[in-house]
Amino acid sequence: MTEGERRRAFAEAFIAQARSDWRAHRVLAGRQDIATCHGLHYLQMVCEKLAKAYRLRDTRSPVDELVSKHTGFAKFIGPFFMVVLKDEYRGKDAQLRGLIMRARALAREIEKLAPAIDRAAAPENAEYPWQRDERVIAPCQHDFPSLELLRQPGGRAFLNLVERALDGFESLSLSA
Repeated sequence: MTEGERRRAFAEAFIAQARSDWRAHRVLAGRQDIATCHGLHYLQMVCEKLAKAYRLRDTRSPVDELVSKHTGFAKFIGPFFMVVLKDEYRGKDAQLRGLIMRARALAREIEKLAPAIDRAAAPENAEYPWQRDERVIAPCQHDFPSLELLRQPGGRAFLNLVERALDGFESLSLSA
């Protein structure tokens, strides 16, 4: 398998898995009988895999580096939003920059849900218990206040753009 074939195969596999994770996220998110951490866990996985799929296909970043890291979604946001929203925000550059800045901040919070990211400074994650001071906290007992924005209009708009990225993978490109 050539490097290009490998890159394309991984991109296709990551977008397929991201779409499957999105369906699981949609089932779990907002259900009162399911702890918030479960929907957030799937959202984190969606975002990670979505960014990997686009970056594998549309950049020359090393395949093994992209495949092995849990970060990259915050880097993906700017280029993706510029491609998807450039026509909608034509002549509104300041608004678009503000949207991208807020989306990147939210993307960084979503990336932190992976337990491998910055456990010392931000141990809160969607999978494993952590210790804060003298208390051990289970994710299912935590409300993740840094992600409260997801339930507000700006967060819903952000999630709509994630869905557009999933739905438009075959027709959208970061290099457009």
